[in-house]
Amino acid sequence: MNSVWLVTRRELLAQVRSKAFLIGTGIMLAMALICGALPGIIGGFDQGPDEPMKIAAPEPLVSELAKLKGFAVQSVGSASAAERAVRDGKVEAAVIQDADVPSGLAVIAKEDPPSGLVSALTVTPDVRLLDPPAVAQFVKQLAAMVFAVMFFVLIMMYGQTAAQNTVVEKQTRVVEILLAAVPARVLLAGKILSNAVLAFATVAGLIAAVSLGAWVSGSWAAVSAEASVFLPTAGGASPLAMVSGSLGWFLLFFVVAFVMFSSLMVGSAATVSRLEEIGSVLTPTMMLAMIPYFLVIMFNDSEVVLDWLSYIPFSSPTAMPLRIVTGEAAWWEPVIALVILAVTTVLAIVLAGKLFENSILRTGARIRFKDAFSTRV
Repeated sequence: MNSVWLVTRRELLAQVRSKAFLIGTGIMLAMALICGALPGIIGGFDQGPDEPMKIAAPEPLVSELAKLKGFAVQSVGSASAAERAVRDGKVEAAVIQDADVPSGLAVIAKEDPPSGLVSALTVTPDVRLLDPPAVAQFVKQLAAMVFAVMFFVLIMMYGQTAAQNTVVEKQTRVVEILLAAVPARVLLAGKILSNAVLAFATVAGLIAAVSLGAWVSGSWAAVSAEASVFLPTAGGASPLAMVSGSLGWFLLFFVVAFVMFSSLMVGSAATVSRLEEIGSVLTPTMMLAMIPYFLVIMFNDSEVVLDWLSYIPFSSPTAMPLRIVTGEAAWWEPVIALVILAVTTVLAIVLAGKLFENSILRTGARIRFKDAFSTRV
């Protein structure tokens, strides 16, 4: 363990002292801070529709609603008639009087709350959805983007960095000096562990920067309060609170998955001796990360697809936290998915260790994976 720590410390110091690392990390944290503060700076969501929105209302309300800009008001005989008009698709929403709510008004819509209409009224009405989704699509899209982008970008950034450093050390023969002091597997473990620490710290830093920006600018409170009115969420929680509630699971899945991907990248990189060749050997691993990234974003509204993706090790770090956000995952499902991911990660470490140990001292032409497994130097 002392040898692993020495290698890990060496790799960490080499990374954090790099100007490219410091500048890149600083830019990412600054962008995260700005993204967190942006909703509060620009005043939240864009209010009001661009084209007239068709709404229905009983006669007593028509004259008042007609004064609002951007809405085409149709008169109906009763509240039930207004509801039928919404169900039949004749109008997008309806406004009715309701003595049972504090505002005295209720807005009826089919699936999505009409935020423009709600914000245009002088009082905040009660919103009723005829066919409400379990969780607003906005929440799913937000969670999918947050989890998928952080996972994919950091895997690519730190995984490729570890792979490139491996090739540079092999090309300059520095690795021969290192292997004279520690075994190959210890060197591999130190490389993987150091990059996992940096990746975890970066994720935590990005989350902290977004939260700080949102708190300072008031975005967190403003967006959460506005979204709680416009968007239905489980248990009345705001979308931002729901996304933040699954970040712990995401961090746990991310660390394990990062070890898996970085192991495969470093092991593959050991089979080449020039940086020009690294792209070809990393492509299979990059595809294993890229395909799930696009699938989670494209199919975030499909429960069937997400169910499958949440158990596949290469996509579970983004799909399972997304299902936790939406409340679709039972308590035991993340545990099962994490066990599957952990077992796959162990297999990836064994595979990468074999590649690394049998290839790191072999220079010249690219070593085929078949030869790397069958021959040891």
